[in-house]
Amino acid sequence: MTSPSSFSPVQIGLHWVVAVLVGYEILFSEVAASRWSQRMSGLIPNEPAANPHAVVGLVVLALTLVRLGLRFGRGAPPPPPHESRVVAAVRRATVLGFYGLLIGIPATGFLQWLTGVELPAEVHCVTADILVGLIGLHVVAALWHHFWLRSDVLLRMVPGGRRHPR
Repeated sequence: MTSPSSFSPVQIGLHWVVAVLVGYEILFSEVAASRWSQRMSGLIPNEPAANPHAVVGLVVLALTLVRLGLRFGRGAPPPPPHESRVVAAVRRATVLGFYGLLIGIPATGFLQWLTGVELPAEVHCVTADILVGLIGLHVVAALWHHFWLRSDVLLRMVPGGRRHPR
């Protein structure tokens, strides 16, 4: 399959919807952690109940699976010309890391909430911290590509983005 020259509007939209939902999850994770602690200490029943954090996490999981399907089905634009092997390796690892975490974190969160078992909760928290670091790397890399390398990598994921003038 040949690589498309750009991400589709659906791919771009899903990227930003997932980004906003993950931002919500990060901002309000302390509320979810507090509910979990109350549940584990017996202050509230140790049974699953409606939980906005869990619902949003499951939406992130579903949208990530759609994104993954689109990526396999449609592909992604090629990397910038003259990308070094090191940058290419970091890019591939970052993409795999994002998909793995955006599937694994909601799955472990759902498992912890459904079962009330501590181990998935610990995995959920550790991998969520890793995701925060990966998001930071992603943002820095996008800005580095845009301002330092003057490539169109950042503009590929902006609705209506244009190619960067060289």
